[in-house]
This record gives sequence, structure tokens and C-alpha cells, in this order.
Amino acid sequence: MRTAMRWLLSAALVVTSAPAIAQAPLNFNALVGVWNLMYWYLRLRPFTMSKNADGTPKIVVSTMAGGESVAKDIVIKGDTITFAREINVQGLSGSVTYTAKLVDGALKGSGDVKLAGADGGMPTPFTATKAK
Repeated sequence: MRTAMRWLLSAALVVTSAPAIAQAPLNFNALVGVWNLMYWYLRLRPFTMSKNADGTPKIVVSTMAGGESVAKDIVIKGDTITFAREINVQGLSGSVTYTAKLVDGALKGSGDVKLAGADGGMPTPFTATKAK
């Protein structure tokens, strides 16, 4: 009887602690480095996470035109990171808001593209892996 009770108690502890483990808060320090962002259509875009001189997060994304775009509105809330950057696509200005979670060492999420004159956003799934 005691063995069965111990087993049930152990099982209950595992079940109740699993959500806490799955939703561990992100730590920006663990994200610092170069990441390779891949969209579903296989375009690879490197971006770098670092810190500004004052210790605040900084993200710089390589653009399709070969330049760099500094992200703004970087927010980590719980297990999710969100940041945005301005874009210009074929003469249309707009923005991309990235939202991702760290899953098995990779950032998985979507980039919500909003262009001037277009109705609604266009979410695009992505995965980013840390460069070696």
C-alpha cells in the first residue's frame, strides 16, 4: 500500500510540475549570439542578439538588400520574446513583428508583416537556430 501511495504521489508531483517546466521564463542572456532565421520558404536571414551599453537588449536583423535593420520594442514576457522592425518591400513601407518561444534550443514563432495600404497582417512562420 505504501509503495502504491508513493507512486501516486510521485506521479501527481510530475504532472503538476510539468507546466511550470514547459513555461520557464526566457532569459535574454541565454539568447545573446548570432541566430539563423529560416522562413517556411527557406530564406535564411541571420540576426544578432546582444546588449546595448546600458544593458538593454539589442537585436540587429540582416536585410534582404544586404543591410541591417535594428529591432525596436523588444519585450520578453514569460516564455515569449517579441520584437519589431521597419521594412520596405518593393516601395511599400511597413513593419514585421516577430513573436517566438524557445523550443528545444530553437526560436519558433511567426513574423507578422504589415505593409502600408494592405489589409491586415500576413503571419509567416519561422524557426531560428543559434549559429555555431
